[in-house]
Amino acid sequence: VVDDEIPVGQMVSIITFTGGDLLEEVRLFDIYRGEQAGEGKKSVAFSLVYRDKDKTLTDEEVNQVHSSVLEALRDKLNAVLREM
Repeated sequence: VVDDEIPVGQMVSIITFTGGDLLEEVRLFDIYRGEQAGEGKKSVAFSLVYRDKDKTLTDEEVNQVHSSVLEALRDKLNAVLREM
């Protein structure tokens, strides 16, 4: 969840940069504006594909990169991961 005026492209740029070589694909699949997102906010959902061309990634490797992506979005855009 981010402020409504933040461009999705800016989010994709941060995700791509932070994900580095292990991030193969970023795909936007939903934008929600409404009561559950909050006033002046939007919920933006992405699908991320992580892959290493040389080996199988472990859960730990993926979780570490994914946590870095979430932290970068939080630090740069005040993004909040919406709880299910």
